[in-house]
Formats: sequence, structure tokens, C-alpha cells
Amino acid sequence: MPEVRARVGMVLRFWHVLKKSRFSARILEFEHPEAGLQTQYAMHQNLLPFKLSPPRPPPFQLPRAQLGGRINDARDVRLILLRAPAGFGKTTAMLQYAARRQAAGAVVRWFNLDASDNDLGRFLAHFDAAIESVAPRADTASGEPSLLELIDRVAASPAAFTMFLDDFEVVESSAVLDLIRQLVDHLPSGWQFVIGSRVVPGLGLGRLRARGQLLEIGPGQLRFSLEETAEYLHRRRGLTLGSNALSRLHKVTDGWATAVWLASLALEGHDDAGTFLATFSGSHAAITEYLAEDVLVRLPDAQREFLLHTSVLQELSAPVCDALLGRTGSAVLLAELERANLFLTTLDNPGHYRYHSLFREFLYAQLTQLDPSAAPALHRRASQWYEGEGRPVPAIEHALRAHDYDCAGRLLGIHAQRLLDLGRFRLLARWLDSLPQVLLDTHCKLNVARAWALILTHRYAEAQTLVRRLDEAMQRDKAGWNEELRAHMLALRPMLLMMTDQSDGLAMGIENHARLDPRYAFPYGLLTNLVAKLYAALERHEEARALLDQARRSHIEIGSTFSLVMAEALEGTISLRQGRLHDAIARFRLATNNMADDVAGRATGNAPSAMLLAEALYEAGHLDQAEQVLTIYMGLARESGGSGQMVRGYITQSRLAWQRGEPDRAYGVVSELEFIGHSQNIARLVVSAELERSRLALIQGDAVAAAACLRRAEAPELWSPERAVPVPLHEAETLEMGRLRLRVHGADEAQGSAAFDDLLAELPALIDRVHGQRRQRLALRLSLLLAEALQRAGRPEAARERMAQTLAYACTEGVVQPFADEGPIIASLALSRARAVLASGKTPVGAMAGYFERLQAACASAADDVEAAARPAPIHQGGCGEALTQREIHVLKLLALGKSNAALAEALFLSQATVRAHLRNISGKLGTSNRTEAVARAREQGLIG
Repeated sequence: MPEVRARVGMVLRFWHVLKKSRFSARILEFEHPEAGLQTQYAMHQNLLPFKLSPPRPPPFQLPRAQLGGRINDARDVRLILLRAPAGFGKTTAMLQYAARRQAAGAVVRWFNLDASDNDLGRFLAHFDAAIESVAPRADTASGEPSLLELIDRVAASPAAFTMFLDDFEVVESSAVLDLIRQLVDHLPSGWQFVIGSRVVPGLGLGRLRARGQLLEIGPGQLRFSLEETAEYLHRRRGLTLGSNALSRLHKVTDGWATAVWLASLALEGHDDAGTFLATFSGSHAAITEYLAEDVLVRLPDAQREFLLHTSVLQELSAPVCDALLGRTGSAVLLAELERANLFLTTLDNPGHYRYHSLFREFLYAQLTQLDPSAAPALHRRASQWYEGEGRPVPAIEHALRAHDYDCAGRLLGIHAQRLLDLGRFRLLARWLDSLPQVLLDTHCKLNVARAWALILTHRYAEAQTLVRRLDEAMQRDKAGWNEELRAHMLALRPMLLMMTDQSDGLAMGIENHARLDPRYAFPYGLLTNLVAKLYAALERHEEARALLDQARRSHIEIGSTFSLVMAEALEGTISLRQGRLHDAIARFRLATNNMADDVAGRATGNAPSAMLLAEALYEAGHLDQAEQVLTIYMGLARESGGSGQMVRGYITQSRLAWQRGEPDRAYGVVSELEFIGHSQNIARLVVSAELERSRLALIQGDAVAAAACLRRAEAPELWSPERAVPVPLHEAETLEMGRLRLRVHGADEAQGSAAFDDLLAELPALIDRVHGQRRQRLALRLSLLLAEALQRAGRPEAARERMAQTLAYACTEGVVQPFADEGPIIASLALSRARAVLASGKTPVGAMAGYFERLQAACASAADDVEAAARPAPIHQGGCGEALTQREIHVLKLLALGKSNAALAEALFLSQATVRAHLRNISGKLGTSNRTEAVARAREQGLIG
């Protein structure tokens, strides 16, 4: 333990140094140096202030009394969804509700979403800033927000709070949607989300709707009524229309707020309202025609040119507009447009604006139609301005939109390494994908960066082709490849080989690591992590830990928290292999919750450690916590696609479903894992899926199906020589473990006594060997197999003794769930021991307190089947027999439907022998002699309907 404490202390000191460094400021400056004008917290979080600023209410807005009343009456629902196409007044209705909530004393926050918020880290940073005042972090110096920590803070907040999320239709990332779904599920009393979207969001609305926790406002409720149209025109716009003209306007606009507003603008400039209304249809085409012919054409040339040319910008300010137009005076024009209310939204950041999305789309379409060459030139000028301001992200974006690939390539050549250090692999891959191949081929540095981006976003087939081409290019032109590029290649090749299950990567990784110069911190740190992982899998733990210490120093040097998280998670993996579950969980929590200081690290770098945390929590019997972690991070794990995290996440999710009584879902999750393995050509995903199917089949007593699954897992096409990598994705669930489990389960039926004696002699020797390798996690599972083999061999005392020895160790580390996962025999043995300990009153104290209660709860359901089969039918006396168990009541309900024994076994996932045992017990308890009498008696007693 002193060694562990010292090592953890070292990690925390490393982290303290990193947090005190200038790294955080460099992250912010990379995207938005202006944020330095904001608070220190905003600087650290890389926030864009306009993202959290509500738009100013339009000057002529109409209070929507009926709509507002309906929304006000829904203060107790968790989610209010305003869904309609653009221009229906969603934002205005949300602003009016926000004002009412503030007047009622609630804290209100606003979040303007855009496509970049599909980056989970970016979304998380802004959301965390929005809720800071009502759900503050316990210790702002301990690290930036993780998903788990964020949800816990929300759930514990006592404040009345309403979060408004506008333009939600841009959110497509399953990881972001999963997070919002979890946040909605955990909202405390007084909290509410209000979402404005053009489409139905993927938030599982059916559940909320069924619980009465959702208010949906659709286009029908957002349309202006005839009375509201009249009020808007007369009182807000000062226009007078006759009843016929008013009725026609309402009919042709169908209450579409934007059409009504634009019609009011047009009517101001028309003396003959009737003539205008006779030709105005209120459709999208009519609106476009009106904007082109009645709005733009009436503006002074300077304003019209300004509107068209600045439509290339997401955010407007006088300096960038001046740069685009090549002249000064933009501040005056922006002020004029603001006064004229010409589709301009003022942001809280002084002097900053944005166009209404509908108007910007129109302006940009007009620009490209009137002068196709104008947009690229304007994007080019914007890129130059942002580059001069030290904002490479918008500079690169505008260069790409301008199709100025030379400029984009130059900027990427400068900033690609920083993007790698920050873990912005998907952004980098997207940008490099946009560059022509001929340009990439002339820039070795860009191609190397693209190879890293492809590998780290798990696009392995493309990466293999590119790395092979880079190898050939380096051999042809050795003089053109400097030492830094060669260092990257030394790490790229073994990384790719190992991540695609190719055995050559093992030796190459160790050899290249010895040749790699630590000065090149990014490739050195990643390869060091990889080699440490290999050493850990080969039981060379001390060498692995020494390498991890080296890796941490490299990661801190370049500020790569992404890699630092990887190193800490690997330390936890070693602890898990060695059976130190408490230490493993602590390390995985550290890696998942606290060790991500940059935007990418808070999200993508944490998915692998989160999957490890979920697996460890499940093993400790903390099923709800494990499920919460998976729900939050599983979408992100699927997107990032690492094979290790995929196996751990999917298998844990399947086992949770089984424990929740959802066998169909358990098998469905395993099938999804297999499908991903086939589609991505990752053999070990397929193997892991078949191994889990085999285990499930054995739990159900079907050794034949289990053997078939094992045969598929051993298929030669999955195990070609180049794939024979001695690094299992799950050290406790291997082919060898599957074969042993099958021998134990099938021994009492398919094997002779001699073969079974061999197994009973083989397992203790194997356990001793694994103990000697300090692989206590695997040793525990082997010990469970031995206990089951002894029980099946008719040696119950020896089985109970083995179980007592196993539990003596498991208790110290809080290992619970493996006893339930191995099936009814092991669960029954564990349950018997737990009951005996609890009955004795000599339960553990301190850190081990409550262990046997948790073990009993975990094993009770799994043990029910074998106990039912072994228990003799009791004698019923006068109708007052032993109470039926929940399982027996379930059997009775199915029996009442007329199901046969075979159908019952299939529905309950039991063997027919166990079903017959249940029926005997039911008849004994109810005092009946056949199935029909049992059903009738159960109905008489109100046990079933």
C-alpha cells in the first residue's frame, strides 16, 4: 500500500504542475484569444461569450398570452420542447418564458447551440459555465468538469433553474444527446430544460411523455391566431387593415410569424394594401422573393453590399467586417442595421452581432447567385483577418470554405501538432480530409498528422494505406524527412499494427521505443503508453509502471492531458488485473473525472477510462453507478471506437441488462458488438461477442449452444498468424477461460469421470500459477470454476471450502458480481456462505462493511433456479403453506397462458428440469395436484389475475 500511495501522490503532483503551467492559456489562445478579456474562469474554459448570451427580444414582439399560459402551467415538467420550422417564433416564445421565470425568482441561463457543439468537450465546457452559479463545483482547483461530476452536481442542486437550449436541431452527436438525456433524467425539483428545435430531437421523448414530464409545443400552437395577427399589426406595428384584408393576410400566412412580420414591413412601404396582399402568398418562395425585391432593393447600396458580403460570417464585429469590405465604417453600418431592426441580433459582447439564421441563409444564397466568385474571396479575407488575430480555428475554416487549400495547408502545417497535443483528432481529420491529395503528398508533415488523425479516430483501413505510402516516400527521399518526422513514423507503424491486432506490432513497438528520442514528446508519449500496455499484458508490471512514469513526463511537457489520462487508466488496468479493485476504481475515477483540463480531454480522452470505470463498478456490485457511467459515455465510446473500450462497454452493458431481467436486450447488445467487429474487420470484437454468448448459454444450461459459440470464436479466419497478439482485450474472458467454463459445465453430462478428475487436478495448478503471476482477478474466476466443478463432482464440502477461501479474498477488495455472473450453482454457494456469515453476526467492519449484504442481494436472483431445483416440495397443510417466491408467481402467470414446459423454459431462460422443479414446489405450496388446479388456486388467492 505505501507503494500505491506514493505512486498516486506522484500522479497528483504531476497534475498539479500541469494545472499551474501556461498550458491552459495556450489552449484558449488557440481558438479565441479575445476570451482573455473575460473572467479567468472563462479563459480557462475556452468559452465563447456569445454562446451563453440570449438574443435581445425583437422590438415589436407580441406577448403570446394563450401560449404563455400553457407554458407557465407546465412549470413542473422536466422538458419543454418548442418544435417548428424556422421563423415560427420559437426563440421569441422562449425569451418571453425566460423573462417570466426570472420574474418568479428562478435562475435562467441561455445556450445558443451551433454545429461545433457536437464536440462533447466544447458542449460540456459551455454547459458547465452556464450552471456554475446554481450547481458550483466543490473544488475548482481539482480539475475541470467531467460528465459524471456534472450530472451529480445537477442532481444535488437545490436552486430553481431553467436552462434554455436554442437551435437544438444542430445537435447530432449521440454522445451529446446521451448527456442531455441523462441530465433531464436527473433534474432535481425546480429544474427545467426548454429546447427550441426545427426537428424532433433524439432524446427518448417517449419515456418523458409517458411520465407526464414533457410539454410539446408544435407549429400549430406557435402560429398566430387571427386575433394575434390583428393585435400584432395594429398595436405593435401601427398598421390599419380592414377585416377582409386582415383575414386574407392571416389565411395566406397561416399564422407563420416571420411571414406576418415581413408582410408588415412591406405594408409600411405600400400605399395600396389590397394590391400587395393580392399577390403575397406567405410561402417560403414568396418570402424569398419579397426579401430580394422589397427589402434588399430598397436599401442604400452601402447597406445592401454590407449585408450580402458579411453573410459569410458567423459572428459580426466592426473589425472583421472592415477587413472583409476593405474599408472602415462598419461600426456605423452595424448600428444603422440594428436601429432599422434588419434581421440583426445583438450579442451581450459589446459590438458583436449575428444575423437571424433564416436571413443569413437568404443573404448567402443571394450572394452566390449574384456573384459566384464573391464568396470565396470574402472567405479568404476572413481567413487572413482571423490569422492575424491569432485565431487559427476560424482562419482554417474560412480558408477551406474559400477553397484556398494552399492557405489552409500552410495553417495546418503550423498548427497540426498543437491539435494533436490537444486531442482534437476528429477536427484535424475533417480538415485534412478536405485538402486535395496532391497537396498532402507534397507536405510530409500534413500527411503524418493525417495518419495520426486516422489512427486515433479508428479509420484503420485508410490509415494502413497512408502509412504504407509514407513508408515508401521516406525510403525514396530520406533527405526530405527530418528527424522529427522519422520519430513520428517510429511510433505510427507499431501503433497501427497493434490497434489492428497484428502481431508484428508487439516486437516493433518495443524495438522502436528504444530508438525513439524523448524530445519528440507526442509520438514518444503515445508509444510509451503502448509499450507499457504490452508489458502489463505480459505480466512485466514493474517495467510497465516505469514506462508509465516516463510517459507522464512526456505528456506534461507538451500539455497532452489526453495521453495523461491514458497513462492513469493503464495504471488502473494493472491494478484491476492484480485484483486490487478498490485501487482500480480510484484510478479510473481519477482518469474519468479529474484529469482532463482541455476541451478534448474532458470528452474523448475519458471514454476509455469511463468504460474501465463502468466495468470495475459493475464488478464491485454497484450496478446503478455502472449503468449511469455507460449511459453517459457509451455514445462517445461508440464514436471513438477503440476496440478495448468497445468490448468492456458492450459486455458490461449486456451483463447489466441480464441482471435487470432483460435477456433480449443482453443478447442484442452482444450482437451489436459482433456486427461492429465484422464491419470494422476487428477480429477480437467478434471473438469477445461469441465468448459472451457462450457464457450466457451456459448460465441457461445449454452446453451445446455454448460449445457452438466457442467453435465460432476459434474460427481460423479470426485467428490468422498475423492476428496472434498475446494481448487479450479482457484478461478474464479469453478463449482459454471459455473452454474451461465449458468443461466444468459439461463435465457431469458429456465427459467421463476420468476427464473430470483431470479437470479437478488441472484447475488448482492453474490457479497457483496465475497467483504467482499476480493475476488475482483471473485467479478468482478460476477459483469459482473449481468450486463449481467440485459441486458438480458430488463434493459439496470441498466446494463450500473453496467458496469460503475465495470469498475471504473477494471481501477485502469488494468483488461481488462475478459470483452472480457464473450462474446458479456458484451464486447458490456464495449466497449460502453470505447467509451463514450474516447469521453468525461476525460481519466485516470498516472498508469491508456491508460486503456480504451486497453479495447476498447480487446472488439471490441467480441462485433461485438451482435452489428451486434442489429443494424438495413441501407438504401443504391446510392451505397455509410456504409463500410463493416472485419467480414461482412469474411461472404461474405464464402457466395461466397455457404454456408448455418447453415454452416456459424458453420464456424464462431456464432448463426444463428447473421448470419442473418450480412446478413441484408451486403444487406443494398451493396443495394442488396438477397445473390446472395450481392456476385456479392461485387465482382464488389473488396471486395472479
